[in-house]
Amino acid sequence: MSEIRITPSELRKPRPRRASRRNAQPCALFLDFDGVLHPTTDGTNADEPIRIVHFGWLPLLASVLEPHDVRIVVHSTWRYTHDIDELRALLGLLGPRVIGATPPGPRYESILSWLNLNSEFAAYRVLDDDAREFPAPPPPDLILCNPAKGVSEPRVLAALSAWLKVI
Repeated sequence: MSEIRITPSELRKPRPRRASRRNAQPCALFLDFDGVLHPTTDGTNADEPIRIVHFGWLPLLASVLEPHDVRIVVHSTWRYTHDIDELRALLGLLGPRVIGATPPGPRYESILSWLNLNSEFAAYRVLDDDAREFPAPPPPDLILCNPAKGVSEPRVLAALSAWLKVI
């Protein structure tokens, strides 16, 4: 058996670092519920009632986010009728990722206000189904969903996946 000798100066040499999200800036996903996690219309006749399974697309979003260190900030109108613990419970698998909700006010302004108060979140995306809530042209951080398809829409999943690859 051979002996390995290490000098004290070798013990102090820095080890090469692996790429890691632990030292990177935190990432936030601003999440609307209606039209994103479940449909608000079937796309054919807005006057016809549709069967809505609330949070039916939540498992899909959870599976996309699963390997990534992304925190969730609720900007849905549900933030007006539910406290943060209730929102976490409603989001099930995603509940532990919820770090807060945007303050009262129009959606885009409330998102900007939250970001202003939480400047460490430089990397973020917004999932929403209502373009009227945002300036024209839409900000590049907005991933706009079809309200009948939400996050189940392949275009939305592709945009979210592309962002997750670069963070």
